[in-house]
Amino acid sequence: MRNSTQFALILVASSLAAHGQSFHQVTISTGPSPRWIAIADVNHDRNLDIVVANAGSDNTDSGTITVLLGDGRGGFHLAAGSSFPAGHLPNDVAIGDMNNDGNLDLVIANHQSPYLRVFLGDGRGGFHLAPGSPVDVHSDPHPHGVVVADFNSDHNLDVATDSWGSNRIEVVRGDGMGRLVTAGKYFPTGRRPYERLRTADFNHDGNPDIVTTNLDDNTVSILLGDGRGGLQSAAGSPFPAGAKPWQVAIDDLNGDGNPDLIVIPYQRDITGPTENAISILLGDGHGGLHPAPGSPLPLAECRGPNSVAAGDLTGDGTQSIVVACAESRTMQIYHRSAAGRFTSTASPIAGGWGSVSIARLTAGPRNAILTANADAGSITIYFPD
Repeated sequence: MRNSTQFALILVASSLAAHGQSFHQVTISTGPSPRWIAIADVNHDRNLDIVVANAGSDNTDSGTITVLLGDGRGGFHLAAGSSFPAGHLPNDVAIGDMNNDGNLDLVIANHQSPYLRVFLGDGRGGFHLAPGSPVDVHSDPHPHGVVVADFNSDHNLDVATDSWGSNRIEVVRGDGMGRLVTAGKYFPTGRRPYERLRTADFNHDGNPDIVTTNLDDNTVSILLGDGRGGLQSAAGSPFPAGAKPWQVAIDDLNGDGNPDLIVIPYQRDITGPTENAISILLGDGHGGLHPAPGSPLPLAECRGPNSVAAGDLTGDGTQSIVVACAESRTMQIYHRSAAGRFTSTASPIAGGWGSVSIARLTAGPRNAILTANADAGSITIYFPD
């Protein structure tokens, strides 16, 4: 059933005076305290849609998921049945076909609870709780991030989440019908793999791998999958990743076909302003990482960096980096030069207390920036003009 949250579009002109770019913005009401944004085509119309995890009120099970269906021209409308209940503090969203019916499904990490929830998609933008969900995954102390991939090559998607209290991650097997087998396997990482883990094929062997940020030893871990459900540390892992690495994004920043990492710190725990910086780690295609030229990048006036994303904002095939700065309510934007270095641009566009994403939401060559405004109950999309 659709909740009582008012659904509205608010169009406001905005400009970004850098590299000749300007943006116009669309603000969309979602639900209480939106925190995380995921993007995929959930209704088979070849247009990207937006999935928003709304944390709701603290200490309650009032979290919701809002699904916004895109028309491919920058317009969005609520899917039938949206927003729907998602349990306690939904903190991360992974998207994949968990029951092999050809429709995309959602896996939600419920922060400050022991649960993951699987929601099965109907192929039209609607979702319902899968049999057996929520699942207590026995994460220590509780799950924060979540990813899906076929880690054991059985053609069924599995789920990985963090268990930072024991310096491990947990992989929970999927049965191909939307259920998760609760006896997960645990794999060691660096110290305190807090908040985010992500997946990509870092060594081009066709098996999904995992990266974690390790808050207490200033590293990231690359865990290479063997295709049989096992994970082992890549040679040289864990890798230095700046002070208090927290949030991470994966992208091919230099166009060499290898996944690279963009890492931002947990500012509350750093010791001074020089540690408030982005670490860019370039992948070597074998599971190794090395710092990019010019890394780390100062975050300057970005206070409380809480999310990072990369994408082509200019339409010239080069990637830009965007960091959401929660406390200063801004976004910091870095463009890549012809020499391969990233430089910051003054940005008058606002950020919020939620995640930032970059995606191509229209037929044009340039990607849009999406940010969640937790204190306003909305998301904002910045479309390049």
